[in-house]
Amino acid sequence: MDVPRIVKTQITIGELDPPADLISGVNDGKVQLLEVVKALGEYLTSVEDGVRLKGLTFLSNLLKSTTPSKFNRPATVTLTRFFTSGVDDFDSLPPSLSALLVLSKLPTFDDDAAVEVYRAICENVNMKAYTQVVRNQVYQLFDSFLASHRNALKSMGADFLNSYTKMVDGEKDPRNLMLLFAMDRVILLEFDISQLVEDFFDITFCYFPISFRPPPNDPYGITADDLKASLRLCMSATPLFAKMALPLFLEKFATAVGPAMKDLMLTMAACFPTYGAAAVSERGTELWEAIKTEILYQSDAGIEAASLSALESLMRAMYPTPRDSPTGLAQDIIKECLKLLEDPEKSQSLAATKALVAMFKSTASVGPFVVSQTLPHLFRQFNHPTNPSHRAPILWSLTSLLIAASKVYAPPGSPRQYSHERPFEQYREALMDTLREGLRTNGLKEPAARGCVALSEIPGLWSRTEVEEVVRGMGDIVLNERNADVRKAVLKSLTTLAQNFPASIESTTLPLLFHALPDSSPPMADASGRDKYRSVLSSVAELCFLPALFEILVIRTLNKLDVIASLSPEGEQRECEVAYSFDILNTLHGVIVKKLEAKHADVVKHFDTVIPRLTGLAVEASKGRVGGGVPVWRDKRLLGLLGKVVDRLVWELPAERQAKYLISLHGAFDRGEMGGIVAGSVQWTAGSPLRTGAPPSEQNLIVLYSSAIQALKPDTALPFAPADLLAKLINWTIHLGTAAFQQHYALELITAFVNKRYTFPGMEEALTSMMERVWVGDVQDLEKEEGVRRRALAVFLHITRGLALVRHSLAYTSVERVVDVLKLASYDPVIVGEAARGLGVIAKGKGEDKSSHLTAKLLWAQKMWNFALPKLMEGDADAKGRERLVYLSAFASLLPLVPASLLASDLSNILPLMIRTLSLPSAAERAHAITSLESLLETSNASLAVDSLVHRYAETIVEGLLKSVGEVPEMGSSAVVRGNALRCLAAVPDAIRHEALSSLKPVVLRDLGRALDDPVRSVRWEAVECRARWYKYK
Repeated sequence: MDVPRIVKTQITIGELDPPADLISGVNDGKVQLLEVVKALGEYLTSVEDGVRLKGLTFLSNLLKSTTPSKFNRPATVTLTRFFTSGVDDFDSLPPSLSALLVLSKLPTFDDDAAVEVYRAICENVNMKAYTQVVRNQVYQLFDSFLASHRNALKSMGADFLNSYTKMVDGEKDPRNLMLLFAMDRVILLEFDISQLVEDFFDITFCYFPISFRPPPNDPYGITADDLKASLRLCMSATPLFAKMALPLFLEKFATAVGPAMKDLMLTMAACFPTYGAAAVSERGTELWEAIKTEILYQSDAGIEAASLSALESLMRAMYPTPRDSPTGLAQDIIKECLKLLEDPEKSQSLAATKALVAMFKSTASVGPFVVSQTLPHLFRQFNHPTNPSHRAPILWSLTSLLIAASKVYAPPGSPRQYSHERPFEQYREALMDTLREGLRTNGLKEPAARGCVALSEIPGLWSRTEVEEVVRGMGDIVLNERNADVRKAVLKSLTTLAQNFPASIESTTLPLLFHALPDSSPPMADASGRDKYRSVLSSVAELCFLPALFEILVIRTLNKLDVIASLSPEGEQRECEVAYSFDILNTLHGVIVKKLEAKHADVVKHFDTVIPRLTGLAVEASKGRVGGGVPVWRDKRLLGLLGKVVDRLVWELPAERQAKYLISLHGAFDRGEMGGIVAGSVQWTAGSPLRTGAPPSEQNLIVLYSSAIQALKPDTALPFAPADLLAKLINWTIHLGTAAFQQHYALELITAFVNKRYTFPGMEEALTSMMERVWVGDVQDLEKEEGVRRRALAVFLHITRGLALVRHSLAYTSVERVVDVLKLASYDPVIVGEAARGLGVIAKGKGEDKSSHLTAKLLWAQKMWNFALPKLMEGDADAKGRERLVYLSAFASLLPLVPASLLASDLSNILPLMIRTLSLPSAAERAHAITSLESLLETSNASLAVDSLVHRYAETIVEGLLKSVGEVPEMGSSAVVRGNALRCLAAVPDAIRHEALSSLKPVVLRDLGRALDDPVRSVRWEAVECRARWYKYK
């Protein structure tokens, strides 16, 4: 390698970063560093500053890229001396510092070299003459010396400390200060600064308090809080600062406000323990007086919290060990606080409570003393209040102290143990009496419940008997309290108790709550009875979320559902029983969902209890009943909710257990073998619920089959040929399951099955054949009944949806068929219109339910949109008159498929279609267009092209939206479309300049005035918001 040539070329062209081949040559040992230095000789010694600087920079950059093992001891010494000699040259300093920083981290760089370089920099570098970047290089080098050669710097004694304070004095840049504060802390902790305390105090406390505000979009990300925290660590690093710092703190109280006051409090809190008892006690009274003002009269919560931290730290500094008797200032503060507590309704009483809490949390000597002085005072006030209204704030004060105790003693590994201090032992009976009284008294129940929880969390304080006593009282509140806020607060406390004492809740509270659930629904006229059981169910759901109590919920709710199902209600009472059963099942479903979201592992183990029992109720109800009314569990709402429970639990099963359950499920729906999926003995002789001639009540059981199969994992083994099952489902959906409820679940089942099983052997050929048969043999056959053709079209579209999600080629062929048939609108208007609207099935995608188990490939929606849109636009252009409406309908149905950003890419063609869609008679289709238009308006300012188009069509857009705001003859309307139109209109003032719509503003305001009288409340609210925006539109 021709090193001299490479060096000369790089220097000549000004490229001072060494080429990769030279770096690799040095690191591989093919080129010696000495060769490069020799080649750079004429540049390193040049009398021309610019040339010399290039040589130094090139060599410095090469050292940065060289592996440490390539530096031997002689080379390190030589290079160190060479670069040290350059620190007295203004221009040579930056590359010299960069090289020295690299050398300082080498194992061959010794203590003597560190001292030599340090002295040279201190003697030759005037820090104030250099920019922030160069100063930062100096500080980084010092930091390297502190990290690797600390003892060498210590051996310099006062010489190092003196020179260091002079070098860093006056630094103001935040980037450098962060590094300086870190170094300062190391020096203050590990060096003997006793002879230079004032110097270090000056270079440290001169920055206090910090008032730095970072500039907008600061790339360095340094905040005022970062600087304050780093400075605080320095100020609290040594007790030698105490003599000068404490008077400074007191002086700052006179001028500090806002963030500066908060910083002052937090800094004192950090410093007091380090400064020690002797120094702090000397100024203790003055410090308390200053802190007290901020605690008692501060309106800012942040400053108040910082003041309480300062008080806690003050106590910790003055009484650090259990042997330190809390006499003097601690006693005075407690007396002062207790005096303020004598008028508990004043705000200062609350502040006094917080001060006592802060003192309790401080140390093992002050904490018990606070309890011994405060509790008797609070008990006397509670038992003999001067005013009955005082009892609530008094109990809150007591509870605040108990909560603080639980936070001190409860955490595992806490340095303070209740078993060592035992401050509440002599007050156990008084505490129990007070809290028991609180649980029985209106206005006191919430603080009493919170206090009970706090005491229960203190290890070793309460026995199980005492816990069960308060649990019983809290359970009574949850059951009978009429104030919803109090009931909710006590329930929250009870739930917290349940985490530590589930057995007590199980034996005391849950029996009470479940006993309050009636065996049959209250009659229609008894609204309070329904509110009562719903409140109980809500409480049960909160408590039984815990794994230890969930099984109780499962058993008791299933038993209650069994009891209700055995009834034979008629008329409106049946509706009440359905609602009651729905509420119970919904409670169970809600807890299951919540537990699954929390990753609780205990849910799945209840599958074999929950699903067979609930399935049995549905199967039994589907049978004919001799005498009596219609069974409760025939209600479609209950069956739909049961389907959600099945879906959730089946999905959580591993594939092996899913396969086992599927064998039984398929046997039930294929051959009528119901015994495998229900609990107990259900007599079933009817055969498959999907058989020809099955009554609707049996056909409705499709919800169980559909929900379970939708929840199967793709790798779950099937006990049947996928193509065979799909053929049966298609036939059943088209010809047998004709009710809307049955259609919904059958079609969702077909979508999911195709979506997850299309890759199975033989499925692709079968799908092609089946879709051909459905389309040609059913959809297009004009001799078939209209209902059959409609259902066949729905099947065709749902299969297409399942395939579109995975970008299967058959999906695009199917969509092309649907678009082609739109041209026959005048010959077959009903089915063609249905086909146009049916494209919305594909636009549903995975559906709105977050728990959908459908598989979707990346960008599937964009690909489908890009395929379908040109064909729709082409068909629309060729059509004439009313024949164009079906293309608009199809376009509107597909709009939910894509976001506004994709629409913007071809907006010149799409926007006119969207505007025409605003005149469609279908409210649902207009709602799709309006939603897309709203998204477009919200992002229009991001693109000049979009903004220009929106302004060109501004008047037409607004006129089209106004048609959906009110009632227009021959145009359908709904609360959804009216609400969407109003939200879209509300977005107009921010997206379109006023001059484009000034002539329409009076018309808009007039129509919005009519919308204020809309019969639907949510629409009226949207109208108010919209009109307010248009009034301000100028």
